[in-house]
Formats: sequence, structure tokens, C-alpha cells
Amino acid sequence: MPGYRASSKWSDLNELRCLLAYKKLEEARFPRNMQADLAKGIARQSGIPESSVKAKIGNYKSVAGVTGHSNASQGTISMYRHYGHLTSAQLEELIKSGKYSTSASR
Repeated sequence: MPGYRASSKWSDLNELRCLLAYKKLEEARFPRNMQADLAKGIARQSGIPESSVKAKIGNYKSVAGVTGHSNASQGTISMYRHYGHLTSAQLEELIKSGKYSTSASR
């Protein structure tokens, strides 16, 4: 993945968690309050502030064409290109397996 800062808690795993949240939202047709609930869970797991997680999920919505332009990182765009075709169930399995490749997302 293009450069995560050493001091950052962002990683391929946390990017995938946010992509998974986006896919769950998409599959459920974006119900009200679901994004906030998913972001809280990811924030708890990752130690990343909830507001940053919400913004990242919003970036996936933008990259997928659901919302307008955003300032999505190259990492988010790359992650979506490589794994955005997967269902939420497939992403959950990928995350559990730990077999996602950081080199695949470059």
C-alpha cells in the first residue's frame, strides 16, 4: 500500500475494514445510522478516531460513485480497485484469513 506514516494507525487491515463497512452499507442500501454504528466498531478495534473512520467510509462511497468527489487517498482507490468487487462475506473471509496482499494493492 502506498506509504502509511509510521505514527498512523492506518494499515491495509484498517483500509479493508472500512471497505467492508462500505460494502455492508451498499448491500443494505445505505440505511440511516448504519455508517455511524459500523464506524464506532472499527474505531474501537483499530484505535483510529471515529470521525476519521467515518470519513474513510465516505471516501469509499465516493470512489464507488455513490457520492460526489472526495479527497480519497491513493491507498483507498487502490484498495477499492483490487477488492471492491468482493461481497461483504468475501471481504470478511479475506480479513479473517490475513491473506490480503499489500503488494497487490500497489
